[in-house]
Amino acid sequence: MDFFERQRQAKKKTGRLVFLFFIAVLFIGLLNFFLIGIALSLNSAYEGEGNYTKFQDPVFGLVVVLVTLGIISLAGLYRHFQLREGGPSIAAMMNGRLVNMGTVEPDERKLMNVVEEMAIASSVPMPQVYVLDGEQGINAFAAGYAMDDAVVGVTEGCMRNLSRDELQGVIAHEFSHILNNDMRLNLRLVAVIFGLVALAELGRIFLDVGAASSRRRRSSRDGDGGGGIALIGLILMATSGLGILMGKVIKSAVSRQREYLADSSAVQFTRNPEGLAGALKKIGAGGSRLNASKASEASHMFFGNALKKSWFSFTSTHPPLLERIQLLEPSFDGDFSAVKFEERPQPTPVAEQRQPVATGQAGLPIPGIDQALGQALPPVIAGISAAAAVDSVGTLTQEQIDFAAALLASLPPAIREASHEPHDACALIFALLLDRRDEVVREKQLGQVEDMFGEEMSAATLRLSDLVAELDPRAKLPLADLAVGSLRRMAREQFDSFIHLLESLAAADEHIDLFEYSLSKLVIRHLETHFTKQRAKTAQVYSLKRIGHECSVLISSLAYAAGSDEDSVRAAYQAGADQLSAETQIGQLPASECGLEELDQALASLAGVSPKLKRQLVQSAAATVSEDGCLQIQEAELLRAISDSLGCPMPPLSIELEEAA
Repeated sequence: MDFFERQRQAKKKTGRLVFLFFIAVLFIGLLNFFLIGIALSLNSAYEGEGNYTKFQDPVFGLVVVLVTLGIISLAGLYRHFQLREGGPSIAAMMNGRLVNMGTVEPDERKLMNVVEEMAIASSVPMPQVYVLDGEQGINAFAAGYAMDDAVVGVTEGCMRNLSRDELQGVIAHEFSHILNNDMRLNLRLVAVIFGLVALAELGRIFLDVGAASSRRRRSSRDGDGGGGIALIGLILMATSGLGILMGKVIKSAVSRQREYLADSSAVQFTRNPEGLAGALKKIGAGGSRLNASKASEASHMFFGNALKKSWFSFTSTHPPLLERIQLLEPSFDGDFSAVKFEERPQPTPVAEQRQPVATGQAGLPIPGIDQALGQALPPVIAGISAAAAVDSVGTLTQEQIDFAAALLASLPPAIREASHEPHDACALIFALLLDRRDEVVREKQLGQVEDMFGEEMSAATLRLSDLVAELDPRAKLPLADLAVGSLRRMAREQFDSFIHLLESLAAADEHIDLFEYSLSKLVIRHLETHFTKQRAKTAQVYSLKRIGHECSVLISSLAYAAGSDEDSVRAAYQAGADQLSAETQIGQLPASECGLEELDQALASLAGVSPKLKRQLVQSAAATVSEDGCLQIQEAELLRAISDSLGCPMPPLSIELEEAA
């Protein structure tokens, strides 16, 4: 099952879940109608007001059902509004502490290195990382509405007690949830369950009010129907309790299946089942329970069971721990007493912590993958097939992780540190766009930086530009991905100025090349999602026939970028067009209709197509740029930017992609 099929399955499961909860809420409403009708009739008869048969009144029934549905829906919407920030909202709910990307605390640095490697390897924007201080249980979670607002959180026990291999297995598990689009469904589950709990709370209020009213009636021999109110409260508590149980069963069924898939994906990603199995064994020995007051609301998001063991196993959100371990290590006998926790090493001196602790000394190749970044890359490499491009989307492999580790180790310490702070991360992005060929243009760009952000920013940009110029070309876009994590922490009022300057620097020579477009597209897209709170478009188009013009713009633009003359442009266009379904009405457009503005507009429309159609678009784009059998680095970067604009994370150009050609 590839990325596009997983996205389709996630959408299908979401629809199924919404339907199941609607049925559950409807059932609760009907049950409320029947029981409240009987209760009111009996209460009326008891008080001598006649024998009313409310449970036979269709108007009364409709009112009860609609009120029940309204209460649950309004409460769910309220919770949804509270969680509108996505991942950070869940982290705050769990009392998480945001980890500074430039941290030098040894365990935090180890955690950040692992997450950075996973982010670069998968082409997922660097997520914010949180630690749940004081939580000694070994656990972790990923949360958000989409990849752009995803966060990864770990308990203090997870960060302190796991080895690097074990921690890598846990983080790979969480990244699989990000790539499988599980997070949005998780947030919706939180909102719906909250709605059911709110109904129970309303019932408790009715019960208290009714009981107080009954006491006053007994003392004053006068009443106002307090017994009926109390009965309604009891019924609401009982039916909502049943609803909560039904919700937990549904949540359990959905969550268990996804945990199995995430475990399997993590092993495929790292090719190290011992790491993930080791983490699960330590959970068996040390526990994974959380003390946070709202842990029950988000229990289905966690790596391990965050709640105390329930007598009702069918409501557990996670498969049995022993079963998960034995799927990874069949010989394990379930003896957790033999699990050993490593002794804590002495803290590394702060002066030494600036080096990338995960991969070795900065600037040196990593043993075993010397060719990854250890030598200059030719300007043209073997092309990538359309099928290989599609297969790479949304994947995370050990080769990609090794490539990311090598890339991070190759970065000069000053570059690595700059990517960790908002101010220097801005300067780093500006440095990537400085013109190296024309001194006049370069001075113009530095002047633009100084005019908008001050002399200090201009000096930092100039200082970093010399280091950036020495980087392997393949490291530049992943470096921008890394910097996005820090750029999210800039002030909101700086964001508009940053974007304006970014666009000005790219167009300073009155010509935007492929790298400048790709870099700007990636950075702006991910930051806009964060600062403007615009969610990714849901699929609204299920046939390319409706957007033939946009497809023509996309393929024609890529053909002009890849071709060197009319014949090569025509051949590149045809190669891309052949990947689209026959119903798509397209035609090659003149270059005047394929500018960057037209391409941006086309991509904005194409982002709303279904996962099945996105597969065709990525295939088409890959076939277009690699039609001549060669793939220039800037063409590969453009392909990745196009794929990212469609919501399809394509890994950076690495050994795996070169071999897949």
